[in-house]
Amino acid sequence: MIRAQREPNLSRVARYWASQFGCAAEALFAQPLRLVTHGTELADYHGIFALFREGAAVISLPPERADSLRPLIPVPPVTPANLAEAFKAPEFTVIGPAFIGYVAEVLRPAHPVCALGERDGPAVEALRAACTAIEWEYGGSKVGTRPASGVFVGRDLVALAGYEIWSGAIAHIAVVTHPEFRGRGFGRSAVCHVAAAALAAGLVPQYRTLESNGPSMRVAASLGFFRYASSVAVRISSS
Repeated sequence: MIRAQREPNLSRVARYWASQFGCAAEALFAQPLRLVTHGTELADYHGIFALFREGAAVISLPPERADSLRPLIPVPPVTPANLAEAFKAPEFTVIGPAFIGYVAEVLRPAHPVCALGERDGPAVEALRAACTAIEWEYGGSKVGTRPASGVFVGRDLVALAGYEIWSGAIAHIAVVTHPEFRGRGFGRSAVCHVAAAALAAGLVPQYRTLESNGPSMRVAASLGFFRYASSVAVRISSS
């Protein structure tokens, strides 16, 4: 089992999330419930975004719907479960709770892994074709335009992990494994390799997954990702 040896730089993490909610880092979870309206970073999101940590919640609402949505927010303490329950109506789609974790260092992958580039495009497309559209949406990565790591079995790419950079500080990792090669640790190895690349670039690797996704949660645990928070997103129907 691969585990981190120390905690990640949570001050950088807190500054990132504070910027998303438009508040100071020290104020982010300073009270049981902080309600804000979307600022610059969340301006394009037509829904509610909530972050939970150590019994506190910060929730951002779309400005144009804030007055009608505020009464639906549960009385503190607000939890992922009671927030999801409050928005069970057909016009809402609840996504979460999701695990958000960070890691400070990783050990060597259990399987051979290599950095991927444009030359690996055909192998990436073959892996994409083997996955469902939803699997690729949440776990796929564009190779050649951002850092990515892959595990091959013969000529077949069986696991792919990549990251995109958020606000110059966070390396948001996505991972996908070929359906016929799951449960063998290939995805873990790819994540381990790309997380090491992120750390070498001076970034804080982030792993986010639905808490209901058992295999993905096991990857996070086996690689020692430190739980920072849980999130819930609520999409609002445009109809």
